[in-house]
Amino acid sequence: MSPSEEAPGQPEQEEIESLLLGLAQREYRKCCEVEELTGQMAEALDRDDQVAMGMLLRMRGEAMNEIGKIRRDREILLKASGGSRKRFEELERGSAPLSMTKGEERIFSLAKGRREALRRAQQSDRRVSARLAGDRSFYSN
Repeated sequence: MSPSEEAPGQPEQEEIESLLLGLAQREYRKCCEVEELTGQMAEALDRDDQVAMGMLLRMRGEAMNEIGKIRRDREILLKASGGSRKRFEELERGSAPLSMTKGEERIFSLAKGRREALRRAQQSDRRVSARLAGDRSFYSN
């Protein structure tokens, strides 16, 4: 369907791509923040600084809540994207189509960076959780 034939009220592809890119950038920044805060939690644990731990846990929780809001916004936008939804979901999951627009390349790159930041945060969180909770750690089997 060409832009001139587009259904009334349905955002154009470029507009959706631009909005998704903005959300991807916000989510990437928040994921990096979670990674940084988790590392700071490990340092606070090393110092036995319970005040800092409490503050960092609260800050990390706020950042994670923001990530949740961004993901809900992205889902709403993807629902509005119609036939483009699958393509954008694949970009977010790390599947690169043969040809991409510059915006899609950026979304793909940010999604990859986000996954890497969250993987590193999870590794740090495993160590913190194991030190705090031992066998009762969230990550224990």
